[in-house]
Amino acid sequence: MMKIFMFMFSMIFLLLFKFNKKLIMYMYMYMLILLNFIFLLIFNYNDYWMNIYLNFGMDNYSMILIYLSLWILMFMMKVSFNVKNKYYYLLVLMILLIFLVLSFSCMNYFLFYMLFEISMIPTFMLIMGWGYQSERLNAGMYMFMYTMFSSLPLMMIIYYLYNLFNSLNFLLILLFNLVFMNMNQFIIYFFMFFAFFVKLPVFMFHMWLPKAHVEAPVTGSMILAGIMLKLGGYGIIRMMMMVLNFCMKFNYLIIILSLLGMFLLSLICLRQFDMKMLVAYSSVVHMALMLMSLFTLKFYGLLGGLFLMIAHGICSSGLFLMVNYLYERTKSRNIMINKGMIYLLPIFSMFFFMFCIMNMAAPPSLNLLSELMVVLVMMDWSMNILLMLIISMYLSASYSLYLYSSCIHGKFNNNLIKIFYNNVNNYMLMLIHLIPLNFIILKVNMMF
Repeated sequence: MMKIFMFMFSMIFLLLFKFNKKLIMYMYMYMLILLNFIFLLIFNYNDYWMNIYLNFGMDNYSMILIYLSLWILMFMMKVSFNVKNKYYYLLVLMILLIFLVLSFSCMNYFLFYMLFEISMIPTFMLIMGWGYQSERLNAGMYMFMYTMFSSLPLMMIIYYLYNLFNSLNFLLILLFNLVFMNMNQFIIYFFMFFAFFVKLPVFMFHMWLPKAHVEAPVTGSMILAGIMLKLGGYGIIRMMMMVLNFCMKFNYLIIILSLLGMFLLSLICLRQFDMKMLVAYSSVVHMALMLMSLFTLKFYGLLGGLFLMIAHGICSSGLFLMVNYLYERTKSRNIMINKGMIYLLPIFSMFFFMFCIMNMAAPPSLNLLSELMVVLVMMDWSMNILLMLIISMYLSASYSLYLYSSCIHGKFNNNLIKIFYNNVNNYMLMLIHLIPLNFIILKVNMMF
């Protein structure tokens, strides 16, 4: 495992050599594909921790999310062939990948917190350096201030934990916590999760995300929706085990807030004209569903939440990619301008349809399995929320259909007749998003 980390670091030093720009992009992409296969081979397929070195180790959750990170970074390499300042861009991406892999493989709370925060810096650089509009400064500061404000209380709690247990190791604290159940203070429960609620983000702490998505380049949106939001879910999984007493007492408050957020944000999606904003709000809706699943404290809730994270990571990355292809051709993300694409880009329309129905959990996608598990767990948790859950999920399907029918059907603008078509590289990217999304369900038993 340490050899793999050294291999990732050596990829950064390759940037110091002046290769052909296109060659270095292909080289990095194939290196990431190689890393994907190496990680598949060393996956232990059980519930035990694989220790790497000192405070670094992996279990199933870590391994799956690391694999997702490598997969989406590989997509990003393939998207960014025409980006400006390729060397700096690749450097930022590789530093981001290293921090993500390290943060998912930490067994120490303080290291996890530190890497969790540092991963915001390359994302901020992506938004500021390669964003589209001049408002990107505002969006970057929103993202930075939200996350900094929410994570400072978590740092104080980590110091408190060290004072209490003389260790910050995940496994040791869980073991001690079973013996000393004296962390029953509500303020600790809330501030332990607060940093991750903002990261997910939960309804009412979500305003930084649509701004960041709209101003970020396509790769920034892919990394934000595909991986950065999953850091919040991963942190919640790790923290929940420590305050189980208070989770059993107060989790219903967060579940009700998430359900309300699902309903209201689905309505907001139905009145959006900016396609990227619509996909960004749909990410918040899916993360609310995932959080409800985790906070039921049931095994299938945990599993359904993990599947939803994987499915949403790939699906939302694909949707941002499709929206970017339309933006490159029409120079606008407005639904009113991007109409009638079925006449101009028929194969693209078919792929767009596939991603939209995957977003609303059509078979045989992983989204369907995860949402079925979430709904069954929620019904087992309480039947009183069933009506609200049905309405929220109906609305979340409605905005996916609204996005598809508004862009693909209708009368197209005559100025769009001369738009350029997609090339093989574009279709290849769409396909490698769709294949894992639909075929992971055949091998889902490895995650049980």
